Amino acid sequence: MTTGNLRPPRLRPGALNLAEFLAQPAPPHCGALAVFAGTVRNLHDERAVTGIRYHAYAPLAEKRLAEIEEEGARRYGVRLAVAHAVGELKVGEISVVVVARAGHRGEAFAACRWAIDAIKRSVPIWKEERYADGAAEFLEGNPLRPVSEP
Repeated sequence: MTTGNLRPPRLRPGALNLAEFLAQPAPPHCGALAVFAGTVRNLHDERAVTGIRYHAYAPLAEKRLAEIEEEGARRYGVRLAVAHAVGELKVGEISVVVVARAGHRGEAFAACRWAIDAIKRSVPIWKEERYADGAAEFLEGNPLRPVSEP
């Protein structure tokens, strides 16, 4: 973690540490905390998964993750923190984190759901699954859209 006013990158190598995000101080007006953490699961389409390698176009991915934090704050009146892993991850490790802090639970839940959906549709990150049979395969994605699109 960095010190001073520098924010750690939103796109990070390896598994994410949820405790780092929960340790960030909450503004005093925030009575709600909503968290989403995506983890690597061991099965996809009935194939045993042993791990995932995330690939990203880093300059645009970092920019889009920052835009998601800003847009979420604007839309929902929350403080939003998002991050996504790149590189190799094992089953059970955290690949994506969304933390929304708000005055009330409704805004926090709405912002958290909106942010993970925005990450999926607008951040250039690709998932390459590794299977127990030794094969690896990129999962089909969707065309990227701007953050502000619904």
